[in-house]
Amino acid sequence: MTRVAQSDPDSLEHVAGKVEVLHDHFKDAKSKMTGIAGQNPFGDIRHPDNRPGEHPSEAAVTTLHSFRDRMHGQFDAAAELMKSTGGALREAARALRETEEAAKDSLTVKDDSLQV
Repeated sequence: MTRVAQSDPDSLEHVAGKVEVLHDHFKDAKSKMTGIAGQNPFGDIRHPDNRPGEHPSEAAVTTLHSFRDRMHGQFDAAAELMKSTGGALREAARALRETEEAAKDSLTVKDDSLQV
């Protein structure tokens, strides 16, 4: 006996809401990743060989800013994915409701073989 999966539009919308909350969590997490603000916390570190113009502390700050920028891009991508997934779930719930309504209006029983 084959079992047909049941789809529940209310459950889909509930899950959509949960997924859309993840969008907000990603945005919040992104805002907390600030990198270095203000004075360089690494201080004025000079290269051990006293190479003119090279400051390892400035390179560390630049690297951290680059890392922050790339992570912000990842958080943005994840947030947009959650937003679009929530929208797709809501659209699926809407389609299920419309299909159920259409089926109610167009179902015709020609004999007693279907007992509801």
